[in-house]
Amino acid sequence: MGNNNLLKLIFVTALILSAGVARAQEKLSEADKAKKAAESYALAAPGPEHQRLQAIVGKWDQEIKVWPQPGAKLMTLKGSCENKMILGGRFLVSECTGNMGGMSVESTHIMGFDRRHKKYTTIALDTFGTYYITAAGPYDDSKQAVIMYGEDIDPGLGTQKYDIISRIIGPDKYTVEIVFKDKEHTRGAAEFKAVEITYTRK
Repeated sequence: MGNNNLLKLIFVTALILSAGVARAQEKLSEADKAKKAAESYALAAPGPEHQRLQAIVGKWDQEIKVWPQPGAKLMTLKGSCENKMILGGRFLVSECTGNMGGMSVESTHIMGFDRRHKKYTTIALDTFGTYYITAAGPYDDSKQAVIMYGEDIDPGLGTQKYDIISRIIGPDKYTVEIVFKDKEHTRGAAEFKAVEITYTRK
């Protein structure tokens, strides 16, 4: 076999081998795509974390304790709330009403669990303003509570930093606390609990 023919044979063999490798990689890539699609599909369904939300579905009486600022006199309010699951058990919607000094107050909270990032999430709206706040965080085993951290930029107060802490006490009771961590609210302290809500099943 001449040198030219040998070179041609080597070249053709290399092309065949490279084509085979490319096809194998293409098949592997398709397999990876299918695997990722299956994983994404599985994560789109409610998981065991959503059972924690399911546990507080129902109608509740609220006792709301509010501290307007550190050292201020405690204000105690009453309210009621109804919780229900929506979107196939993916999110919990809480619709609450109450009374503050003769003024009717309404609020809506939506809580879920993002299985991609392994964090509980919440968005909260109420009749105190035209804005909403958000927070996200994990379940803390040591504190037996969901601790979600959030920030909100207020034109007057600057960046507000806060934890929203939800803790199930039993089948007929749970609590939610709002703890501020920014200097404007804490007045120099590390943190300041501004709100504590106790929910008792009706």
